[in-house]
Amino acid sequence: MAAGSVNEPAGFETIDWDEVEPSGGWLTRRSALFLVCLLGIICLAAYDYFVVAPEPLFSNVGLAEGLSQPFTWDVRGIDWLFALSLLVFGFFVLYPLAADRERTARYFAKLTNNKSATFALGYLVCFFVFGVVGTIVVGSPDTSVQHTSKPPVSFATPMGRIDLFTLLVLVGLTALATWTLLARFDRVRELSAFTPVSGAFGRLGLCTLTVFTPLSVVFALTSVGSLLVAAGISLLVGVAYTGRWFLRSEQSLDRETLRASGVVLAGFGAVFLLGFALVQFVLYGFLRFDPVATGVVSTSCPASAAAPGGGCYGTWDYPLGTNRWGKGMIQLLFDGMRVALQVALISSMLIVPLATLVGTITGYVGGVVDDTLMAYVDVQQTVPAIVVYMIAVHVFGRSLFVLAVVFGLLSWGGAARLVRSEVIQRREEDFITAAESAGASHLGIMVRHVLPNVSNTVLTAVTRQIPQLILAETAIAFLNLNKIMNVSWGETINISLDYLPDGWWMSTEPVVVLAVTVLSFSVLGDALRDVLDPRGDS
Repeated sequence: MAAGSVNEPAGFETIDWDEVEPSGGWLTRRSALFLVCLLGIICLAAYDYFVVAPEPLFSNVGLAEGLSQPFTWDVRGIDWLFALSLLVFGFFVLYPLAADRERTARYFAKLTNNKSATFALGYLVCFFVFGVVGTIVVGSPDTSVQHTSKPPVSFATPMGRIDLFTLLVLVGLTALATWTLLARFDRVRELSAFTPVSGAFGRLGLCTLTVFTPLSVVFALTSVGSLLVAAGISLLVGVAYTGRWFLRSEQSLDRETLRASGVVLAGFGAVFLLGFALVQFVLYGFLRFDPVATGVVSTSCPASAAAPGGGCYGTWDYPLGTNRWGKGMIQLLFDGMRVALQVALISSMLIVPLATLVGTITGYVGGVVDDTLMAYVDVQQTVPAIVVYMIAVHVFGRSLFVLAVVFGLLSWGGAARLVRSEVIQRREEDFITAAESAGASHLGIMVRHVLPNVSNTVLTAVTRQIPQLILAETAIAFLNLNKIMNVSWGETINISLDYLPDGWWMSTEPVVVLAVTVLSFSVLGDALRDVLDPRGDS
């Protein structure tokens, strides 16, 4: 157990680990449930491998088209690894957060003090959900010659026309900029008074997303209802839950709250109008990204969507438009999210245990073991993972599995060095000395006392590593070195660059989503480093 005064605030160094993880053997309730779920995934994968499609597990496994048998499906080998990584993420990340709600709430409160990190966390929650179930809900992108090069839906305003995608990005940037500017100009009073309102909106969005996710999957698989019905039901549940929270928490819309809301909304409106003017001048004027598509849509624009001055309006059949081959941009974006999430989770599943194991052993044992393993890390970090992947492609073929494994096995060195540095500092702490004096084994000390105190280092290091993995996968897909069945953002960008600026949305939308994803992981990683650092508490 980590040493610390009883009156000190709880942190990684002052937690009673006997209460967090009760002693009683290695097989805890969480471990037993994890092993049962793991056995289920192994059985399903074995059935797919030996019965459904006896092909190599990490190539394109699945049913031949037209074959129909009981308990059959079309699943690729990478999907089994993705399911395994989701299982590990659920049991070893989400489960501990839910089990220790008090500590989770304390760290979440610290995290929300950083508004950029709050927005990043909100986006990454959506990224995770859409990456897992997005393709199930909206389906895979299909070629349609009748709907080629459709622009996003656009809206006419007194200040000019704007498309839906640009509007969504502008609203998000405006909200973040408004909050940052108010904090910059010391409007803390208004921000504090506005907290109940922002909290209500946050709970409304989270509850709606939580209900919509399983409901939309069920509707998509059973055709019981449409996505619009699922969205309506989810919104009603979210409103009911938020109203119940508002009443039970005894929140009130007093004069101060209303005044703060007026200040925040006025600031939001001013920033939004400025951003709208910049969009009209820079995006639509200088860059010629016209919200009404011209040129590339001349052969496929129906009369009902034709613009009066020439060109074509977008339709709600494809809210974010389509590419040159008629594939919906929403489907392409969700497919790219799935690929990016697969690379991030599968690679992290390799990086975390390797970095933790090597960093802990080298930091705690030292000596020849430390010198040998760190020398290997030095050599490994001089080998570019992308070069190893290109060599592996010639041996195993193009595969997302090969990409995730190569980058996972060659990207843990930096995290291991950070863990080693943390372990060396922890090794001299009083609670380690006390455990050694009490006769605890070295393995027991590392597992029970060292690992819990360096888990924050692993978490922040991996969070900051994920953007590099996503960018690497996108670059490989951009160079057409990926497997064609995995529709990545990089591939979508590459095949659409020739249609700028007339078909700007085809490449701009995945570029923006990629940039927001990478930036969100980086911002959240920096914020987690500050929040989880116990030495930052005074």
